[in-house]
Amino acid sequence: MSYNSLTFILFFAVYLVIYLCMPRVWLRQGVILVGSLVFYRYAGRLTPLAILLLTSMIVYAASLRIAKIYDGYEVEKEGLSAKEQAVLFAGYKKKSRKYLWAALALILGILIYTKAGRLLHWTEAGKLSELFQWKAYIVPLGISYYTFSSVGYLLDIYWKKAKCERNYFSLLACMSYFPHIVQGPISRYDKVLKQFHTLPGFSYERVCFGLQRMLWGYFKKMVVSDRIALVTSNVFSAPSEYAGVEILIFVILGAVELYADFSGCMDIVIGAAQTMGVTLEENFKRPFFSKSAAEFWRRWHMTLGVWFKDYIYMPIAMNPKFMKLAVSVRKKSGNKAGQIFSAAIPLGVVWILTGLWHGTGADYVVWGCYWGTLIILETVLAPEMKKWTQKLRIDTTTFGYRLFQMIRTFLLFCIGRMITVTGSLEGFALMLTGLFREHRLWVLFDGSLYLHGLDQKNFAVVFFGILLMWGVDIMQEKMKIRESLGRQPIVLRWFVYYGVIAFLLIFGMYGSAYDSGAFLYDAF
Repeated sequence: MSYNSLTFILFFAVYLVIYLCMPRVWLRQGVILVGSLVFYRYAGRLTPLAILLLTSMIVYAASLRIAKIYDGYEVEKEGLSAKEQAVLFAGYKKKSRKYLWAALALILGILIYTKAGRLLHWTEAGKLSELFQWKAYIVPLGISYYTFSSVGYLLDIYWKKAKCERNYFSLLACMSYFPHIVQGPISRYDKVLKQFHTLPGFSYERVCFGLQRMLWGYFKKMVVSDRIALVTSNVFSAPSEYAGVEILIFVILGAVELYADFSGCMDIVIGAAQTMGVTLEENFKRPFFSKSAAEFWRRWHMTLGVWFKDYIYMPIAMNPKFMKLAVSVRKKSGNKAGQIFSAAIPLGVVWILTGLWHGTGADYVVWGCYWGTLIILETVLAPEMKKWTQKLRIDTTTFGYRLFQMIRTFLLFCIGRMITVTGSLEGFALMLTGLFREHRLWVLFDGSLYLHGLDQKNFAVVFFGILLMWGVDIMQEKMKIRESLGRQPIVLRWFVYYGVIAFLLIFGMYGSAYDSGAFLYDAF
């Protein structure tokens, strides 16, 4: 049951009507739980649902046990000095650590087993006993997302940054919540749970805003992304057959396809949650306006970046042993070497793990190293770049310079996309060498560009869709579009609504002759 399927649209319509008719918070909570489990069951198979339930029980049991241990600390700390409380807390923290590590080992073990099984061919005879061959090939829908959210939830409870949810069904509803389980955003369970405890009733404005955002997401997915996929799927499956300008055009289109697909999905799910009075975290903030690789990843898949920062980067960078080692490097090799060491190690670990989160193949490891290297170089060379721009008297505040930075960052993203888009490093090498093998400029004039899956009319639709997305992104940098539209005369508002719906119905990719494409980040 993909978010862009007719089945989901019908499911959501029925679900939303039932949800909004519920007069009490606990009834709305029940609708969320039942609806989410029904969605997850019909979006996959029984085994993924069983794995989700098992993970939820592990997380619930571990979080409850850690919270109960800390309850003892809260009682015993009364009347103690701050120093005595710190010593006492360290002891209680040590007691809870074994439950934390046991839970993390179990839920991360499930993730690694299901994600790495296909890569390691665990289903082949002789590799594992018959008992474990059964499901090595199954990757439960959204497992990377709910596993990371669960890890963050347990760590926040362990660090006393979040309160434990003591109602299992509330936690299960949060974990299985259908708007964020498939492709994120990677939610902080404590923030979502707080909202679940005070679910508001019907609000015309909130439902309207949510449906508007869903409509915009469907436009991105069905008009732009799925249309581009008709040509990129052909090109990226046979990279040796293309060269020069062909590859350049199709790689740029592939980058736009991924953005329209992933951000479109986020618009759909965040809008769906908004109709229920639940605010999910934003995952995109106009990433193609970024002026550096680091800024790009603060705007693209934002919740993943924040997760790695909070739970991987900061624990490494602030670890006393690592800080002591960094000081030692600085004393022995100089400030520059110490700076490089302090930045490179945590960032290197983060980006290798980011690559492995996306996929277990060598191409994703290289992809992670590529982005990690870019960001490390930016961090280390930033002072030198500032000196050079001053020496060359380059005005970095001009629009022209900012535009150059945006184009450069976009092209770096396109190169990163090339690493993984064919599914192998050999395919990446073919595309990279093909760029310079021959120019093939004639495809711009002889019409052969329209023979790979998109004719001239469909290219025009894609071009218009990209311009519209770009225009909306520019406006979003300066204003809140939905709020501004809501202040306009009703005739203008409904003209815009019907215009988008009509465009979606006329130019959207759907119907019996079209195989609706799954969202690209479903695979993660």
